[in-house]
Amino acid sequence: MSLNAQLLVKNGGFENSPVGQASGSIEGWLLLTNPGLARFEIVSDTVFKGERALKIEIDSLGSNAWDIQVVADSIPVVYNETYRYSIWARSRTAGAKVSFTVGRYNYSEYGRIHETSLTTTWQKYTFEFTVTANEPYARGPIHFSISGNAGNAVFIDNLRIVSINATKRPVIVEAESGALGSSLSTAGEGEITYITPIVSQGGDYPSDTPTVATYQVTFPDSGSYNLYVRLKVGSNPWNDDSFFYGNGFGLKQLNADDWIRVNGLASAGYTDSNEIVSEIGYAGDQVWKWVKLSGIENSGAGWELGPVFVVPEDSLTQTIQLGSREDGLYIDKIAFGRADLFYRVMDLDNNGEGFIEIPSPPWPGPPLAWKQPKFVGNIYSAPQLKRLENYWNQITPENAGKWGSVEGTRDVMNWTELDSAYALAKRNGFPFVFHVLVWGPQQPSWISDLPDSEKVQEIREWFEAVRDRYQDIDYLQVVNEALSNPPDGKNGRANYMNALGGTGVTGYDWVINAFRMAREVFGEDTKLMLNDYSVINDGGRNATYMRIIRYLQAENLIDAVGEQGHYFTTNSTGNATLKRYLDSLASTGVPVQITELDIRAANGDTTAQLNEYKRVFRLFFEHPGVEGITLWGWRPGMWVEDAYLITSGDVERPALRWLRNYLDTLVLPQVSVNMPEVNIAGEYELYNSYPNPFNPTTRIMYKLPVKSYVTLKVYNVLGQEIATLVDGVSDAGNYEATFDGRGLASGMYVYRMQARPVNGTKESFVASKKFVLLK
Repeated sequence: MSLNAQLLVKNGGFENSPVGQASGSIEGWLLLTNPGLARFEIVSDTVFKGERALKIEIDSLGSNAWDIQVVADSIPVVYNETYRYSIWARSRTAGAKVSFTVGRYNYSEYGRIHETSLTTTWQKYTFEFTVTANEPYARGPIHFSISGNAGNAVFIDNLRIVSINATKRPVIVEAESGALGSSLSTAGEGEITYITPIVSQGGDYPSDTPTVATYQVTFPDSGSYNLYVRLKVGSNPWNDDSFFYGNGFGLKQLNADDWIRVNGLASAGYTDSNEIVSEIGYAGDQVWKWVKLSGIENSGAGWELGPVFVVPEDSLTQTIQLGSREDGLYIDKIAFGRADLFYRVMDLDNNGEGFIEIPSPPWPGPPLAWKQPKFVGNIYSAPQLKRLENYWNQITPENAGKWGSVEGTRDVMNWTELDSAYALAKRNGFPFVFHVLVWGPQQPSWISDLPDSEKVQEIREWFEAVRDRYQDIDYLQVVNEALSNPPDGKNGRANYMNALGGTGVTGYDWVINAFRMAREVFGEDTKLMLNDYSVINDGGRNATYMRIIRYLQAENLIDAVGEQGHYFTTNSTGNATLKRYLDSLASTGVPVQITELDIRAANGDTTAQLNEYKRVFRLFFEHPGVEGITLWGWRPGMWVEDAYLITSGDVERPALRWLRNYLDTLVLPQVSVNMPEVNIAGEYELYNSYPNPFNPTTRIMYKLPVKSYVTLKVYNVLGQEIATLVDGVSDAGNYEATFDGRGLASGMYVYRMQARPVNGTKESFVASKKFVLLK
């Protein structure tokens, strides 16, 4: 009898397809090529595993990589679940390039390995992806029409897609599902069906084959597994409490070396749903209980040490055997769980996920920062809601407040999730941060094609609708990511920036006008906020951000400023740099918030995550200019998949345990968030221009640590001077110059800065960088 884990990819090793030429479709796959470009063949002479593989003979190339492709079709997936993709591949001649992808039927991708080079030996290619669309099936295209591949052949085999969560769940085998010997019978007790011996025997191994049950078990992934059994000892406990099982996988001979004897089960195992099945246990007779077998022994009772079961990658289906010893023992099921995880009784009962660390009782509250003068909040979204208010004391809707979520269809408003987020905050007395009125992505598609006058009218209607529905917003993010994701119609973004005034005189008139409208609509009592990322690790972005803030301050339009604080901003940036630019933001006198913090545990490294929390969170939270921190998720299903702080089974990662203690014991000095002006420029710097390539203008930013004589000039590749952008004395600070390439030919140019301190306190500075005019 076989119990198979769900095989997500049908015929992933091509074992169900006959050898020979193939085209169109085979079980589980679509074989697609433009005429004359490639031939497909199921082969048996070049395989990684089993007896089949797929050969792609590439004769010629099309204009697109997907003009030759094979597609693993109709892969069942679950929304927000993370999967591991793996495939084995090689080429006839080294250097063939292949793109392995998985994604939606609208051709957007969940993940990929892009144009990787193959060798002439079988290699494994793997990546992880998270399903971000609520759709039941995905597809897995593999592209071959890539430069250099003509005349080569590629072989692929053993494609597997495995749910990461599924590997954490036990593999459950019902005892009655096996091939049972004639000395074993089945019976029932309520909803439970079990097997029990008809006769008793003694000894160190089964006496004959009729006393043996055999099972075929397919595992979701390779690795080491512990064996568990759910059983009940009968009314004659010390004569009803033993059985045998195979010493490892495979069919066993009738000898002592091939079998493990388990005796003394009358006082072993666990019954309470929250108990960890990790030791020998203590549960008595006549109760259903889980018993761990691997790594357990009781030599005084004749219980032999049980092995850990190893599943190799190329043999996921294995055989396990049980043998009867004493009648009066009832076996309901067996289970295999990953050897590096802990399982509670409830997890083995309900196929729940195991834990890397032993679970602790759920934190009952109050929120972690309840003692502090600053908040530590989190996002409102479905995967993050469990016990949200127990840990966090500020709420930001992750997606529900984005215009495209509310008004995807013109004049049809969906407030449901946003209402729930707002209600949760107000019910608990938490600050509510509205995210976000104006942004480039996740906006209504219908607005981009309207005349500018209608766009402005619709934007105002959107502002007024939010005001009318949520009259106690604590912080209102008016504009998000003005530096990188404006609503300019590019790269799939909404197109209404020009309707708000475009770049105008300041370069960011559209931002200023959005804030003017927000102040007019929401009034003086609502705190208006600007939000962006990587403005505390990049001098150029910081300088631009500061300039926008100053423009807004000049009209009393801004009450809070946000730095998102994502891992890509902090993980390779030293404390001195983070603090310097955080000081810069705080120097405006506007309170600063860290709005979207996430810190990864890459490859499951929770120690690295802990150390980064100790470094980054402490730096942010203890900065006098910061009034609060919002985490961008804390449970599995957050946008950065390995940054969660607590497992789906409520096991806190070390970083969360540290954070609880840190916020419980920290005493912050009471200081004003209004900081004096500071000089952020410790050294001269010339930044990369933005945009680059450009057409026709680009911005060049630089900073001066002291009052200096500065020249900034542009040259062609022959060294001929094209333009002088700066020539004169400037005080210490951040500066920006605009270069206009109109009238010049496309090509590479060089900009060069020379600076000499006026008072001679520093060395002179010279730096050059390249940029490209692309018309």
